[in-house]
Amino acid sequence: MNNSKMVTRIIGTALGESMVCQYTHISNSKGFWDKDYPLDNNASILLAQIVMILIIFGFTFIFLRPLRQPKIIIQIVAGIIMGPSLLAQSKVYVANLMPPGARVALLTFAEFGFMFHLFLLGLQIDTSLVKSIGRKAVVIALTGTIIPMVFGVAAYKIVERAHPSEHAVSLLVLITANTLTPFIDITGLLYEINILNSEIGRFASSISLVSDACVWFLAFIVRNIGAALKYSPTEPLSIIALVISYYCFLLFLMRPLVIWIDSFTPKNRPIGENHLMAILCIVLVNGFFAEYIGEHARFGAFVLGVSLPNGPTLGVIMIQKLEVLCTGFLLPIYCATSGFKAKLSSIANMSAAKTELIIFAGYFGKFIGTILPSIYFKIPFKESLTLTLIMCCKGVMEITTYSAWHNAQMITTQTYTLLLVSMIIITGLATIFIRHLYDPSTRYMVDTRRTVTNSAQNSGLRMLVCIHSEENVSSFTNLIEVSNPTKEKPIFVCVLQLVEITGRAASILVKLDKQNNLLASNLDYSGQISNAFDHYENYSEGSVKIQNFKAIAPCASMHDDICTLAVDQKTSIIIVPFHKTWAIDGTAEANIPFLRSINKNVLKKAPCSIGVLVDRGKVGGNLSILTGNSSYLIAMLFIGGADDREALAYSIRMAGHPNVSLTVVQLIALGYNMSSYQNNLDKEAMDELWASINGNQKIKHEKETVRHGADTTQVIQKMANNFDLVIVGRYHEPHSPVTLGLREWSEFPELGVLGDMLASPSFRFSVLVVQHNNPE
Repeated sequence: MNNSKMVTRIIGTALGESMVCQYTHISNSKGFWDKDYPLDNNASILLAQIVMILIIFGFTFIFLRPLRQPKIIIQIVAGIIMGPSLLAQSKVYVANLMPPGARVALLTFAEFGFMFHLFLLGLQIDTSLVKSIGRKAVVIALTGTIIPMVFGVAAYKIVERAHPSEHAVSLLVLITANTLTPFIDITGLLYEINILNSEIGRFASSISLVSDACVWFLAFIVRNIGAALKYSPTEPLSIIALVISYYCFLLFLMRPLVIWIDSFTPKNRPIGENHLMAILCIVLVNGFFAEYIGEHARFGAFVLGVSLPNGPTLGVIMIQKLEVLCTGFLLPIYCATSGFKAKLSSIANMSAAKTELIIFAGYFGKFIGTILPSIYFKIPFKESLTLTLIMCCKGVMEITTYSAWHNAQMITTQTYTLLLVSMIIITGLATIFIRHLYDPSTRYMVDTRRTVTNSAQNSGLRMLVCIHSEENVSSFTNLIEVSNPTKEKPIFVCVLQLVEITGRAASILVKLDKQNNLLASNLDYSGQISNAFDHYENYSEGSVKIQNFKAIAPCASMHDDICTLAVDQKTSIIIVPFHKTWAIDGTAEANIPFLRSINKNVLKKAPCSIGVLVDRGKVGGNLSILTGNSSYLIAMLFIGGADDREALAYSIRMAGHPNVSLTVVQLIALGYNMSSYQNNLDKEAMDELWASINGNQKIKHEKETVRHGADTTQVIQKMANNFDLVIVGRYHEPHSPVTLGLREWSEFPELGVLGDMLASPSFRFSVLVVQHNNPE
């Protein structure tokens, strides 16, 4: 036959599925000008399929946006829309866009991306999480695994007695499916609804980790028992030996090899392109060996990722380079191909009822098995219900399991569809209820909030300082020292190191023990920061008490860790660094958007006073107060209001330091009077200032009368080169003439009008913006 007339496909049937034999020239396209049909080319079909999936995913996302559903649900729904339930009912659509051979290529492409997605998730998991798992988590995980199985078996017995089935194996597989609570899926859901680092979020992560380990161990035992019954009693021994050999190969050869390659990367430098390619090659080789022994390549990639250190050169850089491609681009394709296998028409009959009964029994068992022990352990009912709903949710690992069973013909298309539909309904509804039931901020949004003003009456001040990088250390030790710690009135400082989670691994809030630094090995600068503050504590000779903590959490909910720790440690003020830093010439050196987002959330929800520190020590040239003998000059701008009174109280405390000189500049608005209540409180604050000035030459009080914002600007400009630190309250009366005309030029509203002006490049001094949080 002439090649030019040769058909491009020969279609046959095998195992109930249309199969395709394709000629080699299908990989080559002559193009439009030679009248070549575009969809006769493999690459063209694959590109068209990907574009189609992403377009339908986009429209589905827009349609379901009001319900705030997890992405996994949206991706599965998009796949069902593309499948035989809707679009694939059209023969033209299937023949041109979704022919079986091209569908196999698409699935292979998606599987490849999913393998790297699991590798990245493994990289983000900190194995020290195992140490924090308590008895409660173990008990709830066991009951949440065993009781669904019991309920499933009971439902199976009832169904089989009433209506004996030819698909007994399929129904028994459902019982196992209902026990699944994969750690990856639970942390992924928690990450999406911004409660990963909440108290319930961490508890759910621990429970899912135990449950996941139990199910994997159970599956391993069942598989080997099955091999023994099918072949011989000695068959499992060879399988176990082969699996153990593989994991020894992974841990003692591949893991050290990746670490050795990573060791060539200089400190604080991104991993090189050649090193990255070598690591990716190792992941592929590991996947090949995993498939060879009967494990999935994706599971082997996940275990390899878990075994590797997730430090700044390896874990973070790998995630930054691959996450958008694997998680953002290829994962939706993988989930959509799973949804494509579902067929809604197969469940529109009475035969599906008994299968659905077993599925429902499993979900109900998971609900009972989680909520009863939660209540037994005296977890509040609302939080117990939230935890239970979280554990009933399913995700991508369940989809993978269902697809594997469907491909192995362990479950029918009807059962597979029922599992997916049940997952969409239960997980979708549970997510809606979780969002309404649980708000982490209720734990620290208390009625009575601590302030510096209140702590001044007590023996010591309790501070929480948030550290993002090593550059913050010197500025914060200066601020602690200038806060006037003494042996009679020591300052108790909680140092919280903030590390942004870039994916869906479990979050961690942990105290860093001096003798056993749990996490210092994971990030190079972690131990250095802790050591610097420990050294300062020793230098203070008992006037400063420091506790080091670390929070690894998503940016969107990291403020929960800050506020929760502030409540637990009973702090009076939280100090956070400004998101901008400056070079020696005064120009902006770095801008950290995620830090700005955290600061905004803390200012909204903090349970105590907050200070935003704009550090320009290296720009202004002022020396550390720890070593300098000259005076440290501080100015405080006082207009009036709760924030200014809190800033004034903090300033007066600082003035007690032997090397500190304080100048309070009171700006008086010409012809403007605040409410009598605020005036009385401001008068009391100024009386305290005058009491402090009595006999103290280091404190000065100056009054400036201003008519509008331009006068205020002139007053501030006079201070430009005379001070090391300027303290100001965040909020001021919006109609006050003092700030008239300045609000329109505000670039960073979270600093307030005056704070924003003081943080501009025009000035060289450091700035502390203070907010006094009143009960809402």
